[in-house]
Amino acid sequence: VENCLFRLPREPFQQESGFFGNKLSSLQGEDGEVEGLSDEKPIRLDGVKKSDFEQLLKVLFHRTLTSSPDLLLSTDQWTSVLKLSTEWDFQRPRQAAVDALRREAGAVDRVVLSQRYKVEEFFLPALNELVQRSDLITVEEAAQMGLDIGFKLACVREKVAVRKAKHMGRRTKRKGEKIEGSTQAFSAPNTSDKAASRVQDIDFSDEIRATFGLPVAPSSGRLDDS
Repeated sequence: VENCLFRLPREPFQQESGFFGNKLSSLQGEDGEVEGLSDEKPIRLDGVKKSDFEQLLKVLFHRTLTSSPDLLLSTDQWTSVLKLSTEWDFQRPRQAAVDALRREAGAVDRVVLSQRYKVEEFFLPALNELVQRSDLITVEEAAQMGLDIGFKLACVREKVAVRKAKHMGRRTKRKGEKIEGSTQAFSAPNTSDKAASRVQDIDFSDEIRATFGLPVAPSSGRLDDS
């Protein structure tokens, strides 16, 4: 890997990877010698970064080399594991990376990972989180996710903003009162902060599914128009 020689046991690769299971059972050089059995005839993994490969090895051998249940890797390191485990069909390392990135990666990153490495379970929750947040989607974030996704996400956020404005207008109208004998009117305390907090707790999956053309699921909590 990038001109670096690794001496590794074959069993984890054969047992946990569909790709290597097939590859290691059929490796034979032009001279009839099986590759991977000597330093002179190593298995070459072209196009793979040494740093990415090292992160995969940490996860692959973690269970056998330590009793600690947790492996402390950065988001970038887990992304390397996800990349190679997806490419080479390592099921358990891939699941470990998915579980870690679900906790640690931001919503925009999870959208990108869902598309790049086919992690379908990241897509809808990450979009829902981006709709719920108060900060606008930046140009950089839209470019990172892809302009098509960024545009559709902006459409969902606009629909939510319109419904939220109608909802707040009706609440303010109901709570407005007058002081008898005076022309001065007063309203109930500002509830915008409470409404913003409430929006963060609402599931907008139905709106996202409709806009992105995703399969319909049972109805979920939504911002009530009444």
